[in-house]
Amino acid sequence: MFDYIFFDFDGTLMDTSRGVFNSFDRVVSHYGLNIDRAVYSTMIGPPLKESFSKTLGLAESEIQNAMKVYREYYSRDGMFEADVYSGIVPLIQALRSGGKKIFVATSKPEEYARQILERKEMLELFDFVGGSDMEEKKRVEKCDVVNYVLESNGISMQKEKCILIGDRHYDVDGAHAAGIKCAGILWGFGSRKEFEDCGADFIFNSPKEIEDFILEKN
Repeated sequence: MFDYIFFDFDGTLMDTSRGVFNSFDRVVSHYGLNIDRAVYSTMIGPPLKESFSKTLGLAESEIQNAMKVYREYYSRDGMFEADVYSGIVPLIQALRSGGKKIFVATSKPEEYARQILERKEMLELFDFVGGSDMEEKKRVEKCDVVNYVLESNGISMQKEKCILIGDRHYDVDGAHAAGIKCAGILWGFGSRKEFEDCGADFIFNSPKEIEDFILEKN
């Protein structure tokens, strides 16, 4: 059924919350905002610009500066404050052994995703890493990133063989907008209700469930 497996990054491949939350702290402190840190978990998934505008309530004129403040910490320390979820590496290795092509499709800047994967000695596990442009101006929404990965790998005409694995409704919405199926996972930042409400094609509790499903269905 599926030969091309797309993985979201934050909340799917890795728990990046420690570094992301510490970076959000810098922005909140810089602007003197009174924000409950509990809302940070809702800010993992959507593009930074959206989180800063809708969740932190920053004016459009401040978004680019807020991104600069965020990245001053994130690019130095925060992006490496991440932990690979248990079972992810064996899952990818099994899928590769089964002849599948493995991609990353993330709203995180592509440069950061590659650096993190390289630091974690995982970069070679992926056939292609696709992310947003650094300025988050032309390739940010998940749909745009998925289409970028499809086009870059010459598989835009094989969408029925593609599936995105992600942990938020943004992944489901973006995958469906791009014309591919999406599976929601429950070890990240989303919930079963979120996936049921947004129409995820499949919902998985563990990496092993994904391995069994994809390899048994092919």
